[in-house]
Amino acid sequence: MRQMYLVLACLSVTAQASEIDNLIDASQNIRDVFKYGIKTIAGAESYASQGQIAPEGIVDQGLLDKAKQDAYNAAVLAVQQQTYTYDPNASQYFADEASSAMDVVSEAIDIYVDAAQVLIEVATVNEMAQDAANANDERQAMALQEYIGANDVTLEDAEVDAYNDAYTAVHEATAVAAAYMAVANDETLLEQADEMAYDLRVTYQEAASVFFDHATQSVWISFDGGQTIQGLNLDDYYVSVEDVLIESAEQAFFYTSPEGGCWFAADPEACYANGD
Repeated sequence: MRQMYLVLACLSVTAQASEIDNLIDASQNIRDVFKYGIKTIAGAESYASQGQIAPEGIVDQGLLDKAKQDAYNAAVLAVQQQTYTYDPNASQYFADEASSAMDVVSEAIDIYVDAAQVLIEVATVNEMAQDAANANDERQAMALQEYIGANDVTLEDAEVDAYNDAYTAVHEATAVAAAYMAVANDETLLEQADEMAYDLRVTYQEAASVFFDHATQSVWISFDGGQTIQGLNLDDYYVSVEDVLIESAEQAFFYTSPEGGCWFAADPEACYANGD
């Protein structure tokens, strides 16, 4: 269907130029007569109150003739019988929305990384505590004690709140980005989106708002500021928590993190290279 809009839009350009131009010309000819008639009535009425008489032949140019009537009616019929269409351009709209949403994801991750610094300290303490527990003497425990004394390793309420907020924000941002990306890459959904706009005789340049809703598993678009909304269902695009955890294994964000297995290695780069 979306391809049909594009093809018909291209094919109709010539027809539009021809049929509509003919209607413009034919209707303008009648308007010219109409305008002349109004002007002569206005002028004649004014002169009548002054006792001045308009010439007898003044009406000739203000009369509609059969040729103008037939030309106008034929032009109206031609436009009426023509097929007109346009491309609402959902494809570009959702591609742009997906790109912008991924930028938001990047920003949210940056904020998360900042908030997670306090948990990196926790991970460091945990590693040192494990070393101390497995040591033959208490030198590692002493090192742990010294580290705790020299660094701010306790967790404050504000730090916990900041971490939780940042973590939640990342998942909210990735859900929105994924939703827009799903639509942008799905021809069927793009066709649905184009049809919704086409039925309203709008384009996606006129979209007032767009949002993703987990509860309905849909992307919602409004073209009138929210009074009415159109939905695209994405329930086929949901993955499980297990899927997400499996996917994470090959992602640099995980394997280069303190929980990826190489952060605390003697040679992290060699560890990354070996896939340890």
